[in-house]
Amino acid sequence: MSGIVLAATLLVQSFTGLSLAQAQTGALAHSPDVAIARSKVQEAQALFDAARANYGPALFGNYALSPQAGNGPYTVSQRLTTVGAQVTLGDLIAYSPLVAQANASLLAARFDLAGAERAERINVIALYYAALTAEATLNARRTALTGATSDLRAAKLRFGNGDVPRLDVVRADVAVAQAQADLARAQAEAENAEAALATETQAGSAALALAQTPAPAAVPVTIAPEAAVSLALAHRPEIASAQEAVRAEERAVEIARAGGLPVVTVSGGYSKGVDTEIPVQGPSLTVNATLPVGGAQHDRVVAEQARLSQARSELERAQRQVTTEVGAAVRTYQAQTQALSAAQRALAEASAAFRATQIGYRNGASSSLDVETARATYVQALVAQITSLYAQLQAQATLQLLIGSTHA
Repeated sequence: MSGIVLAATLLVQSFTGLSLAQAQTGALAHSPDVAIARSKVQEAQALFDAARANYGPALFGNYALSPQAGNGPYTVSQRLTTVGAQVTLGDLIAYSPLVAQANASLLAARFDLAGAERAERINVIALYYAALTAEATLNARRTALTGATSDLRAAKLRFGNGDVPRLDVVRADVAVAQAQADLARAQAEAENAEAALATETQAGSAALALAQTPAPAAVPVTIAPEAAVSLALAHRPEIASAQEAVRAEERAVEIARAGGLPVVTVSGGYSKGVDTEIPVQGPSLTVNATLPVGGAQHDRVVAEQARLSQARSELERAQRQVTTEVGAAVRTYQAQTQALSAAQRALAEASAAFRATQIGYRNGASSSLDVETARATYVQALVAQITSLYAQLQAQATLQLLIGSTHA
């Protein structure tokens, strides 16, 4: 049993055909949330292009026929054909803030897409290491059952030789039954975890083939919570998205205020026709001015200012959430690193105690109860070490995503 203990201590499970990066890539390609965010970026891009193309001079053509006074008994006509261009000065005034608002909305959509992708990556990290934890735990349960079965055979042999009482056989049989139950539960948990990972990443069974690899060493903590929060506030997409939303609402307020100005439309072109049966032609110019009246314009400004206030509050809420989330992630990472170190020490001690108890039992210095207690302690320490290892790796990968860098 001692050789099995040593191998379980040094080796962990890994997927031969699916790295964490590959799992994230597959999940991003099939995530409905990411697909929705991408569609919103396309929508915002189209609206931005429309905003840039919708304002400016417009060509026009006009034909006018109207009666005119004449010298005879019959009314003569005026017939004029005019072609030219016209522009609404109010549109030109509003052009820059409208385009800026559309551009801010486009940037916000892009940042929202980045946020959706980050959330999907974090979800995959959790599923990935949950599957590896379940598989490694399953392997540990198999090891425990192998050891319990071996001890049961030894107990029966020694009982047959009259070296131990029947109670040793009963205890060994109970230990095998418990190990079988633990193995069955671990098998179901491993299958469920792998199925969840496969569904999220669309990975085939070949990609989820398992192999044992050396356990990575614990990574030391090199970043303080305050520094991690500062990095996150500078790099997190939802913060940038909220900031762009504030800028968009600031532009909306400008547009609402500009709507109270007189709307002036200038049309210029060239006219040619007949006026009172006399041919006429030459340049033409028309200027129309419209001044809005009533309180509707003021109400629109107030509404946009309220939306601006909401956007600023949303930004503050996002900043608070990131501060809390990243600070907690750093502390979790630190705790998981310390827990892994403690679990590794506990496993080494439990392994040594188990080996010593087995030797003592063979020499008559330990009872079967001592052996079963030592085995249970060892298996518990092994599962705790496995859980701590993958929890530390998950915490590290999650923290790096949350702060948007690799400083952890």
